Amino acid sequence: MKRILLLLIGSALTITIGASLVWFRYEPRSVIDSVDVVSLIVSAVPLLIALWASWRSRTKAHRALSEAEEDPKEVLQRRVERVNQAVATAASEMQALQRDLEAQQAASAALIAQAEEQQRLLEINQEQAEKIRHILVGETKATIRAEGRKQWLFFGLGVLASIPVGVAINIFVP
Repeated sequence: MKRILLLLIGSALTITIGASLVWFRYEPRSVIDSVDVVSLIVSAVPLLIALWASWRSRTKAHRALSEAEEDPKEVLQRRVERVNQAVATAASEMQALQRDLEAQQAASAALIAQAEEQQRLLEINQEQAEKIRHILVGETKATIRAEGRKQWLFFGLGVLASIPVGVAINIFVP
């Protein structure tokens, strides 16, 4: 507080000296130029800072005084109410988190069961695919054998048909 008072006195002296230099120069004149206005503003800045600091310290002091004047029972009651409210909020958040966790666990269990079912179906499908492959391979081998027999049959028929035709050509052609 003493510092602020000294700052106020110093600012007032600065403004007084600045104003006297502006108005009472060696030469008399009736117009104030821009240098004079700037010097007055510059000399007023410390006064404004001192006033602001004084107001601020009084506000803080007033706030501290009003808090000190409050009944400790009321202060404690307000704090207890805030703590109770925070605990109630935390409890409700814990319940919400518990519900979310249970829902996630249920979803996880359902996904695991679905994955196991898909794995079982995949194994069944692999077994069926293997059986189908064996069937197709067996049919393919049988088809290849049948084609081979058919080709030998046509070869044999061609040989059997060509012999009588060759004999007939030799007999009837001079």
